[in-house]
Amino acid sequence: FFNDFQRVDQVLRFENDSDHPCLIIPESIKDVQQLAWMEVINLMFLKGIHHPDLFKALKCTAPQSVICQLMGVRQLTVKEYCHFAGISQSSYEYRQCKFALEDRVLGIPQSMSWLSGAP
Repeated sequence: FFNDFQRVDQVLRFENDSDHPCLIIPESIKDVQQLAWMEVINLMFLKGIHHPDLFKALKCTAPQSVICQLMGVRQLTVKEYCHFAGISQSSYEYRQCKFALEDRVLGIPQSMSWLSGAP
């Protein structure tokens, strides 16, 4: 289990007044999944996180009902994501565009086999 159960220990000892109380019992896979997605959501608050990639991952792979419940929103949108993460939407969009431009290599073929060049 992730973090050697440190997160579970932290929840049970220190987060009694949490907005999202989560008790772990062997029969409750739902609680374990909710706790795991809560850890993923906590990534939003790390310095240097690439928010467009994280949003895309949440939108594509996370159970929307769980993510929306944990974030306290009705629907997972960029606007709601940015508000929850405490970033501006323009900052999010700038990072999204910057990343797209960095990914594109202008004028250079992706395959470099032409360097070895056969005569």
